[in-house]
Amino acid sequence: MTGNAPNQRPVISLGLSPADLAVELSGAIAILLAVLPIVQFWPVLPDRIPIHFGLGGQPDALGDKIAIWMLPAVAAIIFAVITAVSRYPHTFNYPVRITEQNARRQYLLARSLLVWLKAEICWLFALVVRQQILVALGNAQRVSVELVFGIILLIFATVGVYFVRAYSAR
Repeated sequence: MTGNAPNQRPVISLGLSPADLAVELSGAIAILLAVLPIVQFWPVLPDRIPIHFGLGGQPDALGDKIAIWMLPAVAAIIFAVITAVSRYPHTFNYPVRITEQNARRQYLLARSLLVWLKAEICWLFALVVRQQILVALGNAQRVSVELVFGIILLIFATVGVYFVRAYSAR
């Protein structure tokens, strides 16, 4: 990584673009969609539910059903922390040197990356919660590893797109 020290970078106030605002909302909806099925199916969930799945998607560990709240809780924490951190783009590490000329564009790209990653992670967790409930209720035999790996691939693609755009805007 190249760059300059965060204390040498311009501090710029940035608003959210309509696209970033929509992605932020999408991430919040994902957290809600992780919580709602838990509330809905709580009375019928067995006392022991699958809490870990192997690479093939088969459950390989059981735990108390209260553990199903872990993923929405972690998603909410990730959402809150990334939201707070994204307000200080001048403190991030960048793949290019930040100058007065490119600071605004680089900050917007970095913040957009965080917004997208936050939403993608929240959707991944919501998907896993849904799959966890399906397996616990006997409506599925395994977690859909194809969907999970698809979202993980999307996360890596998002980072890749960011690097290409950041280098192009240097």
